[in-house]
Parts: sequence; structure tokens; C-alpha cells
Amino acid sequence: MKDLKAVFFVRDFNGNRGYQESQAVEGQRHGRRLEVTFRDGEKLVGTSEAYNPQKLGFFLFPADGKSNNSRIFIVNKSVQKVKFL
Repeated sequence: MKDLKAVFFVRDFNGNRGYQESQAVEGQRHGRRLEVTFRDGEKLVGTSEAYNPQKLGFFLFPADGKSNNSRIFIVNKSVQKVKFL
């Protein structure tokens, strides 16, 4: 776990490299809207029902309902900043 950034739960292992994910949270989603910035500069936007910086990590549900990621487990120590939207 010491080197893990996140675990991505994908819908399809092939994915679509050309697809640009929307950063707008669409429709009715449960949880708080977040923008997560990782230490490597990558940003993800979505919702989480259980963000707690004191725990090992939390699940983020991508903002884009058409994302290949169904959910992402984010390891808190790999996060630089969490912004509530």
C-alpha cells in the first residue's frame, strides 16, 4: 500500500483512449462533490460519501457517468489536495 495511488474499478479493460471525460457532475449523485488533486498533478472530479483524510482512503465515483471507471478507491497519502465543489 505504501506505493499505491489508487485502485480503478473499470467497466471494460480495453477502455477508450480517445474519450475525454467530463469534469461536471451530472444528474443526481449521492455524496459530496469533490475535486481530488494527486501529488503527481493528476486531477479527478466526482462524488464521495465517505471522504475522511484520517482514514486509509475513500471511494470516488467519477463525475462523468460515461467514464470507463465505475468507482475509484483513492489512497489518502497519494492526495495533495481535496476541494469541495
